Amino acid sequence: MLGKWRTHAEYQRFLVDALLTEKVRNPQSLADYEDTILKLYSLNLDSVKTDFAKRFSVTGRPSDFQPEMFRAFVLMADQKVAGIEEWRKKAIATPIFCALVGIEPQDFPGASTLRDFITRLWLEDPPEQVKNIEAKPKTKHGKNKKPPRNPGIIKELADKALEGAAFGDIPEQLLQTLFVKVAVQPSINAGLIEAPNKLIASGDGTVVQSHASPRGKTTETPNQRRFADPQARWLWDSYRERWAYGYMAYIFSANNPCLKLDLPLYLRFAQTSSFDGLTFIEALAHFRSIYHGVFKIDSLLLDSAHDNYATYTLLKAWGIKPFIDLNKRGPNQPLPQSLPLSKRGAPICADGYKMARWGYDAKKFRIKYRCPLIAGIVRYCPYATNCNKSPYGKTVYLRLAQNPRLLTPVPRNTDQWKATYKRRSASERINNRLLTDYLLERPKRYTKKKLAFFSFLNAVNIHLDALVKHRSLSIHTVFPA
Repeated sequence: MLGKWRTHAEYQRFLVDALLTEKVRNPQSLADYEDTILKLYSLNLDSVKTDFAKRFSVTGRPSDFQPEMFRAFVLMADQKVAGIEEWRKKAIATPIFCALVGIEPQDFPGASTLRDFITRLWLEDPPEQVKNIEAKPKTKHGKNKKPPRNPGIIKELADKALEGAAFGDIPEQLLQTLFVKVAVQPSINAGLIEAPNKLIASGDGTVVQSHASPRGKTTETPNQRRFADPQARWLWDSYRERWAYGYMAYIFSANNPCLKLDLPLYLRFAQTSSFDGLTFIEALAHFRSIYHGVFKIDSLLLDSAHDNYATYTLLKAWGIKPFIDLNKRGPNQPLPQSLPLSKRGAPICADGYKMARWGYDAKKFRIKYRCPLIAGIVRYCPYATNCNKSPYGKTVYLRLAQNPRLLTPVPRNTDQWKATYKRRSASERINNRLLTDYLLERPKRYTKKKLAFFSFLNAVNIHLDALVKHRSLSIHTVFPA
C-alpha cells in the first residue's frame, strides 16, 4: 500500500530548514545550485498522489518515499547523471542533493528500489527476450527523407480516430498523466503556454537510440537470440542520415513567441517501427483525449511526412487548421477539369489571373474567391462586361474537399502561412533539448521502459526550467537572508 506522502508544503519547509543548515556549512553551495534548488522547490507533486495510490494494493507493507523518489529522478536528470548506482552514490555523498530530494542520507532508497519505482510506473509486462535476429537494412534514404509507406494504413487509423478511438492503451499512459499534472498544467497556470483555447502546436517524430546490442546473445535454439532490448527496431534516422537501433518517439510541442519559449506537451513511443505520418494519427487522438477541456487545438504545424489526404481529412473533421509542408514526391489529386486552378489551388479567371481570396467559411468548409478586377488586383479586363453583370463581380466557392492539400484554410505562400509555419522549428529545438541537452541517448541506457521514463523526466525539467526563468524566482525570494 502507499505509505506516508509528504505534502508539497511539508517538503518546502523541510527543504528550507535543510538548506539553511547547508548555508552555514557551505555558503557557496546555494549559489552554485540556485536554479536546481528553485526547480525542485517549484515541483508540486500533491496532484499525483491518487495516481500513485492506484499502483499499490490496499494491503501489505506501506511503501514510503514515493514523492521523494520521483524528485530523486527529476534531480538525476537535471544533473545529467547516467546510471542509477552512480546517482545514488553521488546523492548520498552530497548533502544538498539529499535535501532537494527531501530525504536524509541514511534513508535514501537503494538502487533496486529505484529500479522498481520505474517498473511500477510502466504499464506493461516485461517482453519476451528471445526472438529472431533482425538484419540491419542496407538501403539509405537521404537527408530528411522518410521511407515510403502504404498510405492506406494511415487512412485506416484516421477512420478509427474519427470513430472515437483514443489509442490510449500504451505502457507510458501513467507517465503521460503525471507529466500533464506536474509539468504542463503548472505551465498553463503560469501563462507560459500561449492561448490554450486556440493552441498552435507542432508535431514531429524523432528516433531515440538504444544502446543495447542489436545482435543479442546466442541461445540453444538455432536462429534465435536473447536480446537485452527485444522491442528495439532498426529505424531510418533521417536527421542523422543513418540507420539506428531503437524507437520512434512522437512529440507535440508549443511555441510562445512573446516569451521565446518552447515547451513539450506530449510524448509517445511508437508500438512498432512506425514512421511520423502513421504515429501522428494515434498521438493526436490520444493527445485530444487526455487534454480534453484543457486545450483546444486551432492549428497544427507538421512537416512533409504528414502530407497525405487522410491527415487533411482528419484535421478538417476536428476543426484543426493544417500547416503542412508539401511533399513534392507525393501524388497530386487530379484537379476538376471544369475549373482551372493555379499550382497553389487558386481559381484562374477567364483573363488568366488568379482570383482574389475573400475569406474562409469554417462552417461550410469552403473558400471564397472574387473577380480580380473588382478586388483591385488588375486594372483592366476584356471580359468585364460579359463575365458577370453583378457589381459585386464574379464569385467562386471552392470546398476544401476538392483538394485539401492545396486549398488549405490559410493559403500557402501567404505571409500568415509563412509566419505561422516558422513556429514549427519548436519541434526541432525540443528534440534537441530532450536528446542532447539532457543526454537521453547516453551509453548503457536501453529498453523502451527506461528511455520513455527518462524522456518524460527530461520534459518535466524543461517545464521547470521555464517556470524558474519566467516567474522571476531567485534564491533570495525563497530563503531568508
